[in-house]
Amino acid sequence: MKKTMKMVVMAALCLNFCYGQAQKDCPTEKKKGAKSIKEAHTSANTQVFKYAFTGYKSGYKTGYRISNDEFLKGKSITVRNYKLKDLYALALRLEPPHDSSEREAVQDRIILDLRQPEKLEKLYCYKLAVPYQQQDNFWVIMQRSLSEEFPEYTAVMERRGKEYFMVIRDKEY
Repeated sequence: MKKTMKMVVMAALCLNFCYGQAQKDCPTEKKKGAKSIKEAHTSANTQVFKYAFTGYKSGYKTGYRISNDEFLKGKSITVRNYKLKDLYALALRLEPPHDSSEREAVQDRIILDLRQPEKLEKLYCYKLAVPYQQQDNFWVIMQRSLSEEFPEYTAVMERRGKEYFMVIRDKEY
């Protein structure tokens, strides 16, 4: 009886491990009302980072907050009512953290090479939570999540003369 129980436990563990390995590189998506929550498993380990996009939320001032995430023991960012071009600027670190005095100077360094630039004027809220092991890739993960959510655009940093500019373009299909 003891030997049979050990075999059953070992089989269950092996099945769970195989299932976990098969699901490791597969992103999953959950819908909650108008909110889209995506989870992505990293290939280096089984830690998960989560991000979510929602539309405009009335009653909140435009801004963002970066903090340590208590649940994942990592880092998180909460952005409220930002235009898409400002989300890209934040992800590419074009915008100085919490410095409103240089906000206009940052806007001058954003170049929109789009057929319909007015589409970037819509306001979004965004949340990203990254585990401790992935904190070094925090901004890369944010860029990747923007690329996944808005595949029709590409945002890159380009050097023009002596200054760097962020250029947002339509992705060519």
